[in-house]
Amino acid sequence: MVDDNSKAKIWAPRSVGETRALYADWADTYEDDITAMAYATLDRIAEALLTLAPDLTQPVLDFGCGTGLSGIALKKKGFSTIDGTEISPEMLVHAKEKAGPDGPLYRKLWLGTVGEIDVAPGDYGIIVATGVISLGAAPPDILPVLAQALAPGGLLAFSYNDPTLLDENYMSAFNGLLSDGTASQVFRENGPHLNEAVTGSDVIVLHRT
Repeated sequence: MVDDNSKAKIWAPRSVGETRALYADWADTYEDDITAMAYATLDRIAEALLTLAPDLTQPVLDFGCGTGLSGIALKKKGFSTIDGTEISPEMLVHAKEKAGPDGPLYRKLWLGTVGEIDVAPGDYGIIVATGVISLGAAPPDILPVLAQALAPGGLLAFSYNDPTLLDENYMSAFNGLLSDGTASQVFRENGPHLNEAVTGSDVIVLHRT
């Protein structure tokens, strides 16, 4: 279990090895802990996509799927075909356990490669990265990797929590996608991420040009 002192350090720069160790230690209690902190971004991203996605049956890639909470939020909104990838083997075990009346939550699940997306460009028209691209997790340069992997006209939905919004490297990666014409912003809204005592977030949806 991750103690309160460790949680306070989640949104801070660290090495890949340190990040993996954090989530390996946290995997078994992650869902209880994050639910207790009122994790709202999951549902906010799913709701935003519901208003923008032309087809809820098209495959969605849940990048950095963790234990599967993001997949659950998407499924509740009607997205029927969800694949997931995650770099933490311990978190992935819990995602593989998720199932409903129609079978497993995820159509496909795989252990991801750090810094890569492990899919061919155009395989997905929707990519979701809920709470993934942030200080202490995926670096800013993964954002253009995800955008460029989308099919033309596809949607990339992600969140920047408050500490990440203040980091110039993350904002530069975001602004670069808009300025170079790779993508356009079609949705952005600030709101709760975890409870107010922890952090808020911007939910952002980009359209691949």
